[in-house]
Amino acid sequence: MNFTEHSTIEAGFGKVFDERVAPELERIEGERQELLRTAKKNAGIPLGIAVLIALWALIAAGDLEGKLVGAIVPLAFGGVIAFFLWRRQAAKWGGTVAQAVMPAVCEFLGELDYDKTARKRFPLDRIQGLGLIGDFNRSNLEDRLEGTYRDTDFEMVEAKLRRVSHDSDGDKDTKTVFNGLLIRVGVPEPMPTDILIARDFGSVGNKLGELFSFGTGRSMPKVSLDHEGFEKMFEVYADDPDAARDCMPPAFLDNLMAIAEEEGGAKGARAMTAGFQGESFYLALDRREPFMEMGSLTQPVGEIEDDLHRVFDDLALIRRIIDRLHGDQPSV
Repeated sequence: MNFTEHSTIEAGFGKVFDERVAPELERIEGERQELLRTAKKNAGIPLGIAVLIALWALIAAGDLEGKLVGAIVPLAFGGVIAFFLWRRQAAKWGGTVAQAVMPAVCEFLGELDYDKTARKRFPLDRIQGLGLIGDFNRSNLEDRLEGTYRDTDFEMVEAKLRRVSHDSDGDKDTKTVFNGLLIRVGVPEPMPTDILIARDFGSVGNKLGELFSFGTGRSMPKVSLDHEGFEKMFEVYADDPDAARDCMPPAFLDNLMAIAEEEGGAKGARAMTAGFQGESFYLALDRREPFMEMGSLTQPVGEIEDDLHRVFDDLALIRRIIDRLHGDQPSV
């Protein structure tokens, strides 16, 4: 089991891996094997029952339609149950790996705390009130990071936000409001005005967004900026448009565009909304790429190196953003 350093942020971690991480991973390999056996057993029982019911239906049903329905329904139902039972054991293993790996990673990088279950929440009410995310009533947060880089405090978390409603017949409707990364970065001085940097949905879409803003960000006055490229991508709103313009010179807007284009994953700039409030800069990246995932239940711990490289890539994201906010090219 070894770790070969690839990127700048990993420089020097090879020794830490050998001395601290590898022994911990070797210690928990037996736990992975036990969880894997449990997962196979728990998933196999409903699948086995579903197969027996399906076979009985194929024998007992009189017509082809009855045979198909009798076989497909229990197989689908059994498959769903097996899937969730498997995921339960996989989640346990993911938490175990994080406990074994992340303390050493956080100490190596310095001034960084990691919480797999995000027990310390993120200020969702503030970013919702600012208009970065829509109305939701169900939230799932995990992989929360908090720390300091370049004397700048930050916190970030992976978030899945949904709105669940019921119609007049009692049928439930679930809509995903946001799925991606939420980030807060401290600013050196309080901003003189609240600012929302929203995606440009075209003239009609923007008007509709303003009409249904209900007191959130798009209900603030619109800000005109002397930056053609930025205004093609975003709409800006602020309590005080003049103060907002003074706070966001063209060079800063260039850096925001670079963050949007480089950190938005497959969606690119369309993934980003952002805003300022008080001493905080907020960023929402609507992206589906896995974040801080390591350790598959079916993968021996000796094969975790690629996962660790991806984790370091995820950790480098916030550093690149802060470098840009400082007006510099990313150092990682």
